[in-house]
Amino acid sequence: MTMRRIGTSLLASTVLVLSVLPAESVFAQRSRRSRSSRSRRGDPAAAGDFAAERLLKRAQTLLTLRETERGMKMLQTVVEQYPKSSVRYKAYLAMGRHYLDINKQSDAVRYFSILQELKQPNKEMSADTQELYLESQFLTGLAYYNTRQYENAFSSLRKITRDYPNTLWANQAFYYIGMCHYAKSNWNKAIEALSLVGTFIDPESPSVEYVEAGRRFYVKLFDDDFPVLKQLGHTITAEAITAKGDKETITCIPLSQKGNVYIGSLPTQVAEAVPGDHVLQVLGGDTIETRYSDGNTYEGERNVRRSATTRVVSTATLRFTLGTYESDAAAAFLGQSLFVFARDVDMDTSAQAEGLNVKIMSRYKEEQDEDGAYTTRGAVDLTRLMGVDEERYGTRDELVLSLTELGEAPIRTGRFGGSVQVERISSDESGDKADDVLSCALGDEIVATYVDSVHMHGQSAREVTQTINVVGEIDGRPRATQNVVLDELVRAKKNLVEAAAYLELTRIFRSMGLRGGAREKCEQGLELVESIIFTTYPIPETLKTQAFKLKWELQIAVEDYDDAIATCKVFDQLYPNSPLVDEALMSVGKSFFEQEKYREAISVFRQILSLNNSMAKAEAHFHIAEATEKAPKARPDAAIPIYKEIADRYPDSPHAGTALAKLVDYYTTQKDYPQANDLLEQIFQDYPDASFLDSMLIKWTVIAYSMGEYDKALETCSALIFEYPDSPFAAKAKAIKPRIEAKVNRRNSRE
Repeated sequence: MTMRRIGTSLLASTVLVLSVLPAESVFAQRSRRSRSSRSRRGDPAAAGDFAAERLLKRAQTLLTLRETERGMKMLQTVVEQYPKSSVRYKAYLAMGRHYLDINKQSDAVRYFSILQELKQPNKEMSADTQELYLESQFLTGLAYYNTRQYENAFSSLRKITRDYPNTLWANQAFYYIGMCHYAKSNWNKAIEALSLVGTFIDPESPSVEYVEAGRRFYVKLFDDDFPVLKQLGHTITAEAITAKGDKETITCIPLSQKGNVYIGSLPTQVAEAVPGDHVLQVLGGDTIETRYSDGNTYEGERNVRRSATTRVVSTATLRFTLGTYESDAAAAFLGQSLFVFARDVDMDTSAQAEGLNVKIMSRYKEEQDEDGAYTTRGAVDLTRLMGVDEERYGTRDELVLSLTELGEAPIRTGRFGGSVQVERISSDESGDKADDVLSCALGDEIVATYVDSVHMHGQSAREVTQTINVVGEIDGRPRATQNVVLDELVRAKKNLVEAAAYLELTRIFRSMGLRGGAREKCEQGLELVESIIFTTYPIPETLKTQAFKLKWELQIAVEDYDDAIATCKVFDQLYPNSPLVDEALMSVGKSFFEQEKYREAISVFRQILSLNNSMAKAEAHFHIAEATEKAPKARPDAAIPIYKEIADRYPDSPHAGTALAKLVDYYTTQKDYPQANDLLEQIFQDYPDASFLDSMLIKWTVIAYSMGEYDKALETCSALIFEYPDSPFAAKAKAIKPRIEAKVNRRNSRE
């Protein structure tokens, strides 16, 4: 018997945080809490990080505003100008996210893969670094899922669930693992993975002890006695009791296949307590005590109470709305009332209408002088002159707006509303900060700020802000709205577009068997890309890398493999950190492989292994093994050492499981059943999502039967029939199952 453990707010907080993560990543929340205390003025590294952070923030703002080209260029600047700053990894992640958003999945994966450098052997990552690494792993899996490369998705997502199970990313990873199995019609595995979504928590998270008011409340119980209790017909229940008087019973159900983990839940509602209605009513400042009676402990004690206490908190939200306080307002209008709505259940402390204060400010963008420096009333701000090009604001007017709790008595809603009159003022004037109206000019921005003292992320005060634009007359002042671009840059971009068109024409002519036409279009495309590669004008690095990529793709399209490989080698020397060479060499190697030119294919794949920073080494190594196996006059065991090396060197690769499967086949043919049995155990433990598991189950059945382990043979045979009913091996399993059952029954009768 083991001591029961009970978890309540742990799971509740996990689910809630998952629901709000898209708006603000976990990394962003933690990075604010762990800013370096080094002086930016005295530490060059800290100063560099600060400048890189400012550039990164500006770039992310530009991407949000859909100024894609400027934003991506600024992210590239972060990477190039601050190559030793850790901020560069945030820039890589931001670039990957952008490509993921515009459905350029392969480009996204390339940038996400750079963050693999963060995980170093025998070195523990900091909290911030771990969040960056896990997010890149998750987004890599998501990119593979979007392109239906489910095996690669499994590899990335399982790294999270295996190595970092008690994190928020593990919950999201299990969801997409389940969806991958769903897409492959592996229904049982899909159900198993999806049932684990929301069941893992970060014990280091400050939100462990909290539950969000109005969200569903979860209870998680652990005990090895549960399988026995289930067989005896016992129902596993827990009690939830609030400090404000509510009391509910939670019926739990088994979560894991082992049956030692149970989970239950109840909806919560912000209202006065109504015991026994299967809804947990909570109020501001409330606590929830979850109780469970442990019938039999490890020490032999009976009916020991296990309990956990959770604090009910409210993460405040702030909105500008219409007069109903329901629909959001699109803009603020001069001469009209602006309605402000806030939700913070923590401020609801009684049945009376409480109030809270929100700071309202109108601000304007400061102009730049001819030198590009910001000016305020004719004076040049030197600190801004030396800073990064960011938008600066001046305050026109501000006031404190009192919001009153909304609802009918007794008022226990935690919803607050109020309004302020917006009055017009000239753009060169400031408002009276002593009155109760908000003075604004056309084009101003209104900012509402509320300080939330208690929330899901802890008790450190956080500012909740909301902005809205003041609309009205058209601003007729002349503004520079067009960027000046030099001719060489325009020519380079134009040549890239035309070269890409020639590449497609080359492929079309090649597919039609018109080799002469394909060669002609290839030469025209090569002329364009070489003008970009050899230009002395300082064009962005991304344009040159695209030109190199188009060059080797053109050469591959007309089967000039030697020239393509030479181009790749030059590119790798110039850009050793770029993953683009992998793709080119892989394409060449696969072309040789398909033509059954195995010696040439092996030579190309080995060049991938020699690259400085290749993320395709596992795949290249696997193809070397395949080519070795298929080579003419090859010994049956020629590729076995290579498959062993793949499994040892790249255990997290999607090819490692397949390599082990090859080893199982070899040991089975050699009748080395114990060795094959050990490898099968490893495969099912380390690669539970592999696509070949049905074939492994039938092999395991045969191996176990040959070793006289009939119980194991029956178990694996039944698993194949149940978990893979549509497998081509299922019919064979059904045919041999009666024979195995007869062996088991005969042995049991003798015993």
